[in-house]
Amino acid sequence: MTGSETGPATGLPPFPWHRTCPMAPPERYAELRSARPIARVSLATGGQAWLVTRHDHVRALLTDPRVSSDRGHEGYPYYFPVPPAFRTESSFLGWDPPKHSFHRRLVTISGEFTKPRVRTIKPMIQRIVDERVDALLAAGPPVDLVSALALPVPLTVICTILGIPVQDHESLHARTEVLFGATSTAEDREAALLGMNEYLAEVIDRKLAEPGDDLLSRITRRYREVDSYDRRELVNLIRLLLNGGHEASASMIALGVMTLLEHPDQLEVFKSDPSVVPGAVEELLRFLSPGDIAVSRIALEDIGIGDVVVRAGEGMILLGAAANRDPAAFENPDVFDVRRDASGHVALGHGVHRCLGAEIARAELAIVLGTLFRRIPGLRLVKPWEELRFKDGALVYGLHEMPVSW
Repeated sequence: MTGSETGPATGLPPFPWHRTCPMAPPERYAELRSARPIARVSLATGGQAWLVTRHDHVRALLTDPRVSSDRGHEGYPYYFPVPPAFRTESSFLGWDPPKHSFHRRLVTISGEFTKPRVRTIKPMIQRIVDERVDALLAAGPPVDLVSALALPVPLTVICTILGIPVQDHESLHARTEVLFGATSTAEDREAALLGMNEYLAEVIDRKLAEPGDDLLSRITRRYREVDSYDRRELVNLIRLLLNGGHEASASMIALGVMTLLEHPDQLEVFKSDPSVVPGAVEELLRFLSPGDIAVSRIALEDIGIGDVVVRAGEGMILLGAAANRDPAAFENPDVFDVRRDASGHVALGHGVHRCLGAEIARAELAIVLGTLFRRIPGLRLVKPWEELRFKDGALVYGLHEMPVSW
């Protein structure tokens, strides 16, 4: 091992880097993965961090107990400006075992996010999708697919599961956009965070007083039953479920539609052979990886990986899109193939922090894409993708809008 580098790799601009194509990671990912798979880089915020680009390294670090998710750590690699509250207002994503394990178990103890439970809510997801496609058809082309379908479907699903009133959905998403947005200032994020926390605290109080048949009521009751109720921690937990339950799914739906439209041969296979849909969903997750830059970690002690040593206290960013395009893990990884076996991708995480709502996200993507192309087989982009606005540098990559016609 060569030991820890003292400075960032030369010739590279500050991270994060932008995608020149929405359906491909930045070109520098492949260059680093080949030449320097673990490279120290400068961040846009002025700090430094290690970028990890190989599939085997990313998966190994995601299960390494010497690696922490603690956002309050001094060396945590923030690459956009954040307020102090970002380091303290945390939940699953910023907790390590055993605290993480205890709280995750309380949320999942009744199998809320398992495949069997998700099967029971598929009719609800289908109803929401059908209603949105009905409205889309009634409005007539051109229609913005993001605001008409990609965003409202997962937002309505997660809010229905949690028991959050319909009239509050839009304002909650607006705050999420600020929290995750690449151009938000630290002050913007703090205001959005505090506003969302205040709203969720009020909802939790209402659920305590008048519980309903919803996940938020059940979670609140469980915390009271084990005498571990902490209003602030519960607010942070519900905020994670809400934000994580719609932002990434919305991005995947819009980008998934675009990818299929841009690969007409694969779209024909998708439409003509229903048996490929589950595998196509996995391939889309691998191919697009919208949460690519969302996984940051801290080394709790010196860790030798590859030919370098990451020292205790140094930050790492585990690049999902780079790992998911690693030719050592996937043959011809830059080719989109709905018949590919894409199992083993890390688009939904890996290890103890694997996405809690992975099965819901899979169901939403399969139902939306299957329904949309069945009911509107002539769907097409109004503008070429080069003319659309993308969420470059945001925590979750995606589209601001995507006008379509038929």
